[in-house]
Amino acid sequence: MAIYHLNARGIAPARGSSAVASAAYQSGETLRDEATGELKRYARAERIADTGIVLPEGAPAWDRQSIWNEARRAYDGGNELVAKRYEFALPRELDLDEQRACVLDFCNLFKNKACDWAIHDSGDGNPHAHVLVSALKLGADGFERPRAQKSTKVYLCRRPDGSDVMVAAKDWKAAKAEGIEKVYNFRDGERRTMSQAAAQGLTKDDRKTKTPVAVTAKMDGAKAFDAEKAELRRVRASWAGIANKRLAEHAAKHNEVAVTIDHRSFEDRKIEYVPTVHEGQRPTPERVAMNVEVRQTNSAIDRVIGELRRLKERASAWWAQKTDAVTQRRRAFIARHTGLMRATAARKRGMAMGGAKLDISIAKTVEAEIQQVFARRSNNHFNDLADALAQRGVAMDYVEGHGDLKFTQDGRTVTGAQMGRPLRQLVTMSKEVGRPITAAQLKAMTAQQRDKLVREQAKKTAKVAKPLSVEIELENENGIHH
Repeated sequence: MAIYHLNARGIAPARGSSAVASAAYQSGETLRDEATGELKRYARAERIADTGIVLPEGAPAWDRQSIWNEARRAYDGGNELVAKRYEFALPRELDLDEQRACVLDFCNLFKNKACDWAIHDSGDGNPHAHVLVSALKLGADGFERPRAQKSTKVYLCRRPDGSDVMVAAKDWKAAKAEGIEKVYNFRDGERRTMSQAAAQGLTKDDRKTKTPVAVTAKMDGAKAFDAEKAELRRVRASWAGIANKRLAEHAAKHNEVAVTIDHRSFEDRKIEYVPTVHEGQRPTPERVAMNVEVRQTNSAIDRVIGELRRLKERASAWWAQKTDAVTQRRRAFIARHTGLMRATAARKRGMAMGGAKLDISIAKTVEAEIQQVFARRSNNHFNDLADALAQRGVAMDYVEGHGDLKFTQDGRTVTGAQMGRPLRQLVTMSKEVGRPITAAQLKAMTAQQRDKLVREQAKKTAKVAKPLSVEIELENENGIHH
């Protein structure tokens, strides 16, 4: 699938790079570098899928060789860039025409500059583009140098007396005539001039880099490096937008799910990932040996990542289990103390209404069975409770007209309300603990209990004056009272 990759390199004669050579490499053409008289040509032209040039409106109709030789002639010396070369991966989901459209959109990011582009595809699943962008604007009369200097390079130098001084690049020749020398970083961590190094028996090979200590600053006081970094961020974000737009159009055209790329780092995207080491492809013995070590390192990194992922999943599961256990204990605590408070209130209410006392022995028996029965799953907790109480000599019936249960043993009776266990609470417990009891089941249970009471009443009286009715206040799953 499509991946994000984009890098930029500056082309500057001071660094030993050539815009003509870069253009020859990416286009597959043989070009002459007029500054040196050399012909630049590179092999593997078969990998080049397409090339092109995008020039500003009104610019001279130069060919590839003329563009970059003219750019070199406009070069003003020093560390100035002649061009900047961008390389970026093209989405594999797109065909060549769609990839070409992506590259042309990218070139449109650089208004008033010359863009030389090429698409490379060796058939190995890694299509990519090279775009060479001129550092200067290209007008009708050629490359245009800015009227005002935008930045300057400043060198760290040392006077003959050993004191340091900062010297601008434009003033270097005059400073050199005064015996001032540039300062270099050496491998031992010290900074020396070349005369100081020679006095200590050191040579150019002992320097850390061949360039002297310097800083490039913009004329407005800002650092040139910060400005270049901001520009690169802009280009990277713009390329992601271009590619995602073309990928969305491709997906809509072929009725597919759109693939997207993201220019941001894993850190910016809040993704926890340990990057692996890049494996090279050059088939030299040294590269092959290095790749073996790299693969071993990457395998170790993958194992660590997998173990960290498993530990994270186990920690999440443990925390969820602990949280659930705490929640269950909290609910049990609330239910237990709610029951006790209701039982206390019921006892006080019963005493106030007629002095009826709660039979403690029956209440304890019934409460123990309620705790046992409603702690397990069941199709009908009420039938299970009636059977369990019958084995202990306690009969469970409905209180006529009150929608409550009563529990009788040896002529002594206790109601659910007196115990703080009204019928509504038991129905709620049944729903939370086991399979929820439905309205149809409650109706069937009511009819069964009604028939039972009718039969018992018929045994006591020879004639039943009127049918016995039992009213129960319940809620079905739709919240309707019966």
